[in-house]
Amino acid sequence: MRRWQLLAIIPLFLVLVGCGKKDDRPKTGEVKGKVTLDGAPLASGKIVFEEGPGVPPTELDIKDGVYSGQVRVGPKTVRIFSYKTVPQKGVMKDQTMQVNTLPAKYNTASKETREVKEGGPNEFDFALTAN
Repeated sequence: MRRWQLLAIIPLFLVLVGCGKKDDRPKTGEVKGKVTLDGAPLASGKIVFEEGPGVPPTELDIKDGVYSGQVRVGPKTVRIFSYKTVPQKGVMKDQTMQVNTLPAKYNTASKETREVKEGGPNEFDFALTAN
């Protein structure tokens, strides 16, 4: 092998091997909790943990008042939704649509925040009221 070929291969090798592994994945923490509506477990819904603009939110299912999953570490705005299916009014009579049944203060106008920590504990319970 000629010297110039060897010199061309060395940088390529270093790029492929790298200087060590760097994990670019965001740090997450296990989040879990209970959601009640007027004292009873919320039958079904979604809980959303939002970090801010440009960062996709994490959406977890609520089933029988319980939720759990992985969420990025850091401060989050929490939004809770519960939907019911209702018939579409007007032109599209045979179709249905999903309508959020919870007050805006728990979702679109939510001011609830929680800090998700990598090592936990991240157990967040929410006692909602229909009013």
